[in-house]
Amino acid sequence: MEFRLAGLVLGCSLLFANSPLQAQAINVDLGSYNGAPSNAYGGAPGQVGFWNNVGTYLPTALSDLGGTATSVTLTASGSGDMTFGFDNGATTGDDELLLDGGHDGLLTLSFSGLANGWYDVYTYAWAPDQPSYLTRVTVLGAIDPPQDVGGSPWTGVHVLGETFAQHRVHVTTGTLQVDSTLAFSFVTTNGVQLIPVNVTPVVHCSAKLNSLGCLPAIASSGTSSASATGGFLVTAANVRNRKPGILLYGIGGRTALPFQGGTLCVGGALKRSIVLDSGGTPLPANDCSGVYSLDVNAFAAGTLGGSPASFLQAPGTIVNCQFWGRDDGFPAPDNTTLSNALEFVVEV
Repeated sequence: MEFRLAGLVLGCSLLFANSPLQAQAINVDLGSYNGAPSNAYGGAPGQVGFWNNVGTYLPTALSDLGGTATSVTLTASGSGDMTFGFDNGATTGDDELLLDGGHDGLLTLSFSGLANGWYDVYTYAWAPDQPSYLTRVTVLGAIDPPQDVGGSPWTGVHVLGETFAQHRVHVTTGTLQVDSTLAFSFVTTNGVQLIPVNVTPVVHCSAKLNSLGCLPAIASSGTSSASATGGFLVTAANVRNRKPGILLYGIGGRTALPFQGGTLCVGGALKRSIVLDSGGTPLPANDCSGVYSLDVNAFAAGTLGGSPASFLQAPGTIVNCQFWGRDDGFPAPDNTTLSNALEFVVEV
């Protein structure tokens, strides 16, 4: 299943990571009009697995992607019913099973028993009988604002803002609430997917072998926090001694592009940290004893100077970063060193 954006970008939700909380990754198909999609269907984010079919206002115990019962319960309430359905000729297969039926009217979906943590919530709210209708989807406490869904016919691919909304939310009490309200003409809700976000920093991409034959290695300790003024150290070891460098970072996701004789691993618009010194063995020695080090929490809080990006203090933001430094053992313009990259989530 292909997934593309349609002019709507969520500033803090640009990339999705696999989660260790597999028991809490849940797919829900609403309505009794037709059957639920198959286990091979992943919807917009590609989260394949068992689809719970919920066609009642009574509390419903939910199963995980493997079909195993969880502690999670879904309770629906609203002014419509779960029997709505319309055979849209453009939809086929599992897409049809998800989108051609659901709940019509105002709807509140209340999840309880969830594991606490960050979740990406995908809410399908497309009206198969009249795609011009718009449903406003709100996730209580989400960092993303309410989103209107609909307005376009089915084209064979899920489109953000046309067939689904996406919100990131921090669950702290095991509960989650999704509201569907009127934006234009009628309200329709087809289903929901809950995707836990992995907050453990992940190392990815490839470092550039430096001119002394050493491979820089990025690492981290502590926890990224929107409120802390320290405690999240990002480092790169095996770099040349006594060389200036910076941390490149951004929210454009992962990439792997040729860059200055190595690989640029940070996608989108690049931001830069303050200038760092690798330290290590005093000159005139030349070795790989250098280490770049930056407390990202302290930098984000403004205590180290520079111009930190505001998103470093926005909970739920996924950030990628990579160290860049000088390496005059290579001819210009490739006289640089590049570490591999780190992806992390800014926590509360």
